[in-house]
Amino acid sequence: MTTVICPYCFHRAKAAQLPYRCLMKATGIRGGKPCDAARDDVWAEFMGPSVPPAKRMRGPVFAPPRGFGGLRRGEPRPACPGCGATTPVRVCRSCHSDFPSDYCDQDSRIIALVGAKASGKSTYVSVLVNELRNRVGGSYNASLAAMGDDTQRRDREMAEDLYDRLRLPEATRPAAMGFNDPLLYRLSLPRRGAFGDGSRHTALVFFDAAGEDLKSAEAMDRYTHYLAAADGIIMLVDPLQLGSVRDQLPAGEGPPLPTVETPPQQIAADLASQLRTHGRGRQRGRVTTPMAVAVTKTDMLRPLLGPHSPLLHNAPHSGGVLDEGDRLMVHEEMRSLLEGWDSGAMRRQLERDFAELSFFGLSALGAPPPAQAPADAPASGPQPLRVEDPLLWLLGRRGLIPVRKAGAKGAPA
Repeated sequence: MTTVICPYCFHRAKAAQLPYRCLMKATGIRGGKPCDAARDDVWAEFMGPSVPPAKRMRGPVFAPPRGFGGLRRGEPRPACPGCGATTPVRVCRSCHSDFPSDYCDQDSRIIALVGAKASGKSTYVSVLVNELRNRVGGSYNASLAAMGDDTQRRDREMAEDLYDRLRLPEATRPAAMGFNDPLLYRLSLPRRGAFGDGSRHTALVFFDAAGEDLKSAEAMDRYTHYLAAADGIIMLVDPLQLGSVRDQLPAGEGPPLPTVETPPQQIAADLASQLRTHGRGRQRGRVTTPMAVAVTKTDMLRPLLGPHSPLLHNAPHSGGVLDEGDRLMVHEEMRSLLEGWDSGAMRRQLERDFAELSFFGLSALGAPPPAQAPADAPASGPQPLRVEDPLLWLLGRRGLIPVRKAGAKGAPA
């Protein structure tokens, strides 16, 4: 029986046991009268104090009829016991959040995105989605579709702001100001194997934790369930937060340097502590959740890179295959740079805390924002470098995309 992970509170439940929400259609079935809205305090309490009283009134939630299947496409929808109208909207048993109509029809992969304030998480997600739909999607014959009204709206707004208006996204709001909805996407890839015709669909859940919520282990505890449920973590590290990097960059060039926020080493240590507490540290004391450590804003690091650095160009993705040799070159280059920046302190800590770890370097914009307008994208628009690498590594580990082993010339593994 299929198990569904709620993308909002990360509660696990059997798909057949999920309740439904009445749509309160204008014309009901029994007597022609639709259901009245009912108070949903479970959902309102989960969403936080910002929910006004009027929005607590929602379509009534009802349990699925006993013995009802209705979990595969083409099967009948359940009827509301109040008005008799059918509904496709399933609801989390724990927080009463509505699931997009097709969320429960495929496997899900929860990707945790963490990083200090100003590390560029929101910009990174906007550019990553665009690349998965265009350059990278073309290489892997993949498609990416937003799931649910909220993600579809935010997806349009992100694209319009960054690519049409050349405005960088606003910072993620802290959890104290209300719940941050995740972004839900359906990633469709060609099905591999003997019966390779057709597509394989995976729900990608991106949850962006505000930098302010990562300042301490106590603040990070708000995201415990999210972090523990994650299939992989992408930790963004802003090199401009490191004093040794700031000292090496040419003075007076580019936009002003950002304010120094929570050290990435502290975020990584608190993150590992939280995951161990919730049962994810089982391999000789190291956390088993795969960790992709992505150093951002590599466009600012060009004076520190050699002319043949792999960070200066995108990965090839030839034939829709992830090249493990290319990933290892980037990993070793970033590992070497981290060793020189802080005498290897963060690198050693990460390698001791995480059993599966890979270092990446990327630039979401390809160039710094204009010095006179730091809230704008470059005038040429985003020209990203390697933004897809961390996610593709996590997907490759799960067998969702083919991977060519380092040194191999034949078919991918």
